[in-house]
Amino acid sequence: MRTTDKRKERGDRARANILHHAIQIASVEGLEGLTFGRVAADAGVAKGNIQVLFGDREALQLATIESGVALYAETVVDPAMAEPTAVERLIALVEGWYTFVEQRTLPGGCLVHALSSEYRTRPGEIRDRVEHHRIGARQRIIDLSNEAVRAGELQAGTDVEQLAFELMSHQASANVAALMGETSQFELARRASGQRIAAARGA
Repeated sequence: MRTTDKRKERGDRARANILHHAIQIASVEGLEGLTFGRVAADAGVAKGNIQVLFGDREALQLATIESGVALYAETVVDPAMAEPTAVERLIALVEGWYTFVEQRTLPGGCLVHALSSEYRTRPGEIRDRVEHHRIGARQRIIDLSNEAVRAGELQAGTDVEQLAFELMSHQASANVAALMGETSQFELARRASGQRIAAARGA
């Protein structure tokens, strides 16, 4: 049993190491940049080890998406959800996204925004997974906004669908600006997001 446990621990560590490097590559070059050879070279492992752990390239790509989303959740979503009120959670979630991108937690910024552009016209399981996470991010904003409206923290009658659309549109623009080195445009999107929430609060 101990031998089996140690083998599993080694496998888990190897998988985590591979995915760490894979999300770095994917955030900059997209999932098309993920080949067993490229990831193996960056991670310092044999290509055969990656094949044993993931099976095929698409499985590696899908696991990379989930790993990137999990990193974002740990860094941004979980701390934001720990805030005491719905509107504070919403503000922390939005500001956390900008900090995540600004600090280059991933070198290519927001993985889901990047992959949405890469796979927007390419149907298949990868596109479906990316869209699932896009919808989840939008729904999280909608749910928090609805909760804030019910609590009187956002104005009654706030169009939460429109609010979510605008906040995510600002993020899409900001992600490109960050990668292009357009700091002023990035900060403009950041301010616009804060101002939009403030307006919904009636501030």
